[in-house]
Amino acid sequence: MKSKLLLSSALISGLALAGSAVAETKISGNLDISLGSRSADGGAASSSGFGSETQINIANSGDLNNGMSYSAGFSLESDGATDGFEGTYININLAEGSMLHFGSDKFPALDGTITPKVSVAADTMTGLGQAGAGGDTTGLYRDGSRIDAVEHQGVGFLQDLAGLGNIGVYYTPNADTDGNDASNDSVNFNETTNSATQIQFKGNLGIDGLTVLLGQEKLDSAMLTTTETDQKARNLGIAYNFGQFSVGASQIKNELNDGTELETKEFGATVAVNDNLSLGISYHETEDSDAASTADEEITMVQAGYNLGGVYMSVNYAQMENRNGLAANGDDDFASLRLGTKF
Repeated sequence: MKSKLLLSSALISGLALAGSAVAETKISGNLDISLGSRSADGGAASSSGFGSETQINIANSGDLNNGMSYSAGFSLESDGATDGFEGTYININLAEGSMLHFGSDKFPALDGTITPKVSVAADTMTGLGQAGAGGDTTGLYRDGSRIDAVEHQGVGFLQDLAGLGNIGVYYTPNADTDGNDASNDSVNFNETTNSATQIQFKGNLGIDGLTVLLGQEKLDSAMLTTTETDQKARNLGIAYNFGQFSVGASQIKNELNDGTELETKEFGATVAVNDNLSLGISYHETEDSDAASTADEEITMVQAGYNLGGVYMSVNYAQMENRNGLAANGDDDFASLRLGTKF
């Protein structure tokens, strides 16, 4: 019996060593700290304060015993609340240029545009969307789709198109399941939300410096009320980089489940002044189909980023007019200083 146990132990150790020989684990992370301020007409909503975000990424990759390769990982994120399932994924590389994905928040998504920017997007800069999709009163603009199917657990397939770009398809059976769900270690059912799908193309079409994004999403209605409809989103964009300059434009359309539509047109340009200093400007105009809307919401943002070596910093300023599509809301001014580092 003892010899059998020794043999078993040796076999297990050998398998463990063999596995580690073809796999590679990496740990990385980032830390961002920001100081921001907001001033509204008449000072009614003026405020300021610090914010921070930390993230640790653990990734593993290697070869499978069937000749394929894989990559897997997860992140630990803290930005006021701790998310232990940020960017959770297992990717199986089926063949050259073909990948099967399982997980959440780690597949090419439509929750961001390709309009050039130096630092954060305008909705992060102004704190928009912090109360969730379509349910807050802080503004209309979002940097992409409000559905964001990729944020929830599902399956995706990504295919390279002979160097022209790649096309991705993603499906989540329940657009309310993410890593923070209590029953996430088993099958998770939630009757309040239905399935969501995403399809997108992103690539340069064989032209150096060009980036094109074409994508749409659909969130099926949960039919909780007789007036609730399917939610849809579209994210279209084109950007071009020539030397130190980048320019781009995007169109974002969100059809909400109450039947209203939000359509945004945005334009942006950046310039790399030198190896360390970059400047950027962008404009975002959002039209709300709701009958209560009295004006298009407009955001103009300017940014400056500087690389200090181990620390990067950015100074950001944005002015919002007609917040939430209401001319009576006047202007809001936002400013922030952001510092960050990667490790």
